Amino acid sequence: MDQIWWNHIIKAHAFLENIVKEAAGGHSLLLTLPDSVPWKSTFLDLIREQLLMENPKNKLEVIECPEEEPGEFILQKYCKRETRAKYRYGVSYAQFLGKCQETVLNDRYVWVSDIPDEKVTKWLDFVSEYQKNVQDKTPGIFILEVHNDAMNRKSKKGVRSLGFEQNIGAYDKYAFCALASSETNCKEFLRPYLAEAVASVCGDDVELCAVCVAKGMEFLNAPYETIQKVTEDLVRSDGERYCFSKSQEEVDTLLWEAQLKYVFPLVENYRRYFVKKYYAFIKAALPINNGYGDQVMVPEEAELGNLMYLVERGGIPVSAEESMELKRYRKARNELAHMNLLSNEELCVILKAGKHKTASD
Repeated sequence: MDQIWWNHIIKAHAFLENIVKEAAGGHSLLLTLPDSVPWKSTFLDLIREQLLMENPKNKLEVIECPEEEPGEFILQKYCKRETRAKYRYGVSYAQFLGKCQETVLNDRYVWVSDIPDEKVTKWLDFVSEYQKNVQDKTPGIFILEVHNDAMNRKSKKGVRSLGFEQNIGAYDKYAFCALASSETNCKEFLRPYLAEAVASVCGDDVELCAVCVAKGMEFLNAPYETIQKVTEDLVRSDGERYCFSKSQEEVDTLLWEAQLKYVFPLVENYRRYFVKKYYAFIKAALPINNGYGDQVMVPEEAELGNLMYLVERGGIPVSAEESMELKRYRKARNELAHMNLLSNEELCVILKAGKHKTASD
């Protein structure tokens, strides 16, 4: 699943490549990532591999944001003792390091991960001043990983900004779910809806999407309960617990929206199919009133309720099976119109019928 996300979802892959392009091009970055980066280990490995291909002499080093001040920490970590001894107070760490030729920092990409909000400005100030003071050498490149949308609140000369949420949207997460659904135990006619339902409910966490899509029918039969079980029993690729804060009511609303998107067009397709099949009988029975007190003058305007009325009155000669089918579609339409979820059984029947019942039949 990690390879599908980072290599086959176009915008996710482009985001990764943009990081490589900027860093390999000599630009330090303020990189805004979500709290839960999808398969972060794979993400970093792919960036490391691509940077190595772009510039074999430079090494990517990922470090946790230190307690020390940025300049002091970088001096201690990337300069030998004799080089550190040349540092004199009165000159900033950034100035000294920018002009220093004798440091491994000059062939490093330094990825500082999980920088808290209160330290972002200090790191930006340090990197910006460092870049300004680089003389006659290739500088070390800094990738400052921040969260909480710090990219929109902070900016500094010499540091470019790149954000996950600004480059990867809801459609990309749906596309991932759609690709992942091909490997589930769901029937093929259910897979587009499964992808939509999972992306709508779990789209904030791509790894959670992957787990729920893999659950297939288990998720469709009991979405909220399945997610709760996942958060209790499983962990993410980085060993952290899954976090899911939506309530049952919020999940139901998102599922209703997914059903609306997939079922309503099928209901309309069926209505048009039925009108076309029994056009002459419907036309002979008009005009009739619709539920809003307006008259239906042409068959194309007849709603499911009108059609059901004509069937029950004997104006349209349908079989018992067709009558039950019409009732099913009318019930589904009414349930969704009143913001009620369809049962799994009702949903499966309509999705399975799918586009077999269209006005072109």
